[in-house]
Amino acid sequence: MNRKDQREWILKLVYENLANSNNSFNTKQLESHNLIDKKIDFIEASLKSLYDNYDQINNIMINNVDSTAIKKLSLVDKALILISINEMFYLNIPSSVSINEAVELSKTYSADNSYKVVNGILGVIYRKYD
Repeated sequence: MNRKDQREWILKLVYENLANSNNSFNTKQLESHNLIDKKIDFIEASLKSLYDNYDQINNIMINNVDSTAIKKLSLVDKALILISINEMFYLNIPSSVSINEAVELSKTYSADNSYKVVNGILGVIYRKYD
């Protein structure tokens, strides 16, 4: 499975967890989507890192986004922001790559102009912590 496909699965799995108010990861989630026997090293590493560092990642988002704006974020956009923060801070993926991937996924899976919000929030975080 290529990296783009794996990122889409990460989004789907994080979205699923947010929708179910679940802030943890276990392999049963991968099994339920028949992902166990596929080459998914990036998915596993990303989800493990995201949920091991969830409180810190969530705090970065909360501390850089107005609380009203957070409440208005769709679960897809929130998932993309959390995933990108994890990639930038804990997986050492270049910020420009992570932000671009989040924006592209937002264009595919979110509302028409949501990608602008995702890009803006991630841009603020990047500039503050870079």
